[in-house]
Amino acid sequence: MSTELSRRELIAQLTAGAALAAIPAMASADTPAPTKSPRPVGTAFTAIPLSDKLKNTEKNGITFKTHQAHYGLYQGYVKKANEIQEKLSALGVPDVKTANQTYSDIRELKVEYSFAIGGIKNHELYFGILGGDGGTPAGELSAAIAKDFGSWDIYVADLKATAIASRGWVWTALDLDYGTLFNYAGDSQNTFPVWSAIPILALDVYEHAYIADFSTARAKYIDAFMASVDWTSVGTRYSIALRKQRG
Repeated sequence: MSTELSRRELIAQLTAGAALAAIPAMASADTPAPTKSPRPVGTAFTAIPLSDKLKNTEKNGITFKTHQAHYGLYQGYVKKANEIQEKLSALGVPDVKTANQTYSDIRELKVEYSFAIGGIKNHELYFGILGGDGGTPAGELSAAIAKDFGSWDIYVADLKATAIASRGWVWTALDLDYGTLFNYAGDSQNTFPVWSAIPILALDVYEHAYIADFSTARAKYIDAFMASVDWTSVGTRYSIALRKQRG
């Protein structure tokens, strides 16, 4: 397992522990209502540095300069997620009477928080599985793809077609309920989530990910992406997801 993955697992464990610690004991009927809500669990986000291994995508046409510009967007999501958390914390206990589905402060903050944190997670996965030499996966990931898609070629065709049809993102994920891999589309950072599914590969198909290097030739960018995937990293993520699926 890579150092980066170990760090993320540790963060996940610490966050889970903080969440449990934050659950108060059951209050009695006489317990007064809280006057201030705690800062959301997770505290501040910190941007993970851009890895030098991403320079390896240059040989396939995805320049490091593009990654650097792309990384600036990721840093923006980190900054905004922290800003939204601070504003949610400053609200104290939200006034239910002021909540409104057309517009209200609580709605705006909650919706845009999902967009910001989606931008963080999507880009960390995207950057984290690039910089490899493409090819095909090995071991249990290879076997799972053959089982769930029928063959490697079918998986690749399905992923590419989904990427062409998507407006923002494509993921390969393990469905924890059914134990199967599947590809799904997202038109934005926070659209079309699938519950109980853990993404192990993310492909950004927003124009900013490829237009400087490939103009509007998205299909060529997708081919370059596939030629740059680090399948060892994806396989490690699959193994982690599989352990969670098995309990």
